[in-house]
Amino acid sequence: MSKPAPDILAGMSIGSQGIGSVDIARVCELLFTTAAEGLVVVDPGGIILMNNPRLGEMFGYAPDDLVGERIEILLPQSARSRHVQHRTAYDRKPVQRSMGIGMDLWGQRKDGSVFPVEVSLNHFSVDGQRFVMGLVTDITLRRKAEDDLLRTNQELEERVEQRTAELKAAEHSVREALEKERELHALKSRFVSMASHEFRTPLSTIMGSIDLISRYGGGDEKVDKHVARIRAKVRDLTAMLNEFLSLERIEQGDVQPVPAEFDIVHHCIEQIEELRGLAKPGQSIDYDHDGDVRTVFTDRVMLGHVITNLVTNAMKYSPEQKPIRLRTQIREGTLTITVSDEGMGIPAEDQQHLFERFFRGGNAMTIQGTGLGLNIVKRYLDLLGGTINFTSAPGNTVFTVQLAQHAAH
Repeated sequence: MSKPAPDILAGMSIGSQGIGSVDIARVCELLFTTAAEGLVVVDPGGIILMNNPRLGEMFGYAPDDLVGERIEILLPQSARSRHVQHRTAYDRKPVQRSMGIGMDLWGQRKDGSVFPVEVSLNHFSVDGQRFVMGLVTDITLRRKAEDDLLRTNQELEERVEQRTAELKAAEHSVREALEKERELHALKSRFVSMASHEFRTPLSTIMGSIDLISRYGGGDEKVDKHVARIRAKVRDLTAMLNEFLSLERIEQGDVQPVPAEFDIVHHCIEQIEELRGLAKPGQSIDYDHDGDVRTVFTDRVMLGHVITNLVTNAMKYSPEQKPIRLRTQIREGTLTITVSDEGMGIPAEDQQHLFERFFRGGNAMTIQGTGLGLNIVKRYLDLLGGTINFTSAPGNTVFTVQLAQHAAH
């Protein structure tokens, strides 16, 4: 860069007090040449009078290359004619301002490459002549960061839109699946209800016919044997239908406890008498009640289902000649019922699934059953506010039921 004209530098005031004996022109020159941003001074005609080293470095020019050139040399070719008009307008009404607010400004290097810049302008006068000084900042890194941020935001927006669309599609799929599930559930409910009721009529007819055969054809050992077998199978089918209907009613929310006061001992004896006909040869059902308190206030029908299922299971999975034991006890406001047997037991790997719907132990697959009995027991006890636990090993299984002696009203 050519040495700055002393008269221009001397005219650049640095304060009303000055700085004593320090050479003002020298200070101005140091400030000008060491500035971290590009500085350029032009005359009213747009001729470059001086520039600092940083400006030359920024645009790729040697120190003296720019002096005497028009300022438009630093602009892209497409912007030069337009800039002359802007410069003329600024010369008519010069003000201190930043150029290109809301605009993209670009500079052009000596090699023809362009880069984004930010420009601030100020004017000053020396000996009655006005000059314009521009401060030029290379904002390539800032623009790159802004572009990266914009691109990242756009990518995020696209990802959000994509994810939103995926969620909407997933929600739609879930809604469709739920609707189909409702339809299937309703269909299943109608089928179970219809089938159960429709089967009851022929089963009742079969049972009535068997009773007539037994009454009028009794005495023949072979006939009695077949009658007993048919009667047992009809009871099995009736029990299965009752289980399906009970589960359906529970799942539909149609079953609610209706507490009533009754004698637990009389109730258990009635249950046992109804079940004795299902016992295998040599099987006995032993019952005992501990204590003098016998009155309970709970749902009689639900509790009957619980006892019936547990005793029936004990008989079903126990061999002939083995006893089934039913025990009841009322103590400190709690009714405890235990049912124990000496049957095959429940395999350890199956015990955690025992109360699930349709689950049957691996050692019980050859024995007739639906896998619903214990699930229904658990659901009834949930409605009654009771609990059920068990311990099991080959040759000994004990189920323990506990619930309040007096159900809440």
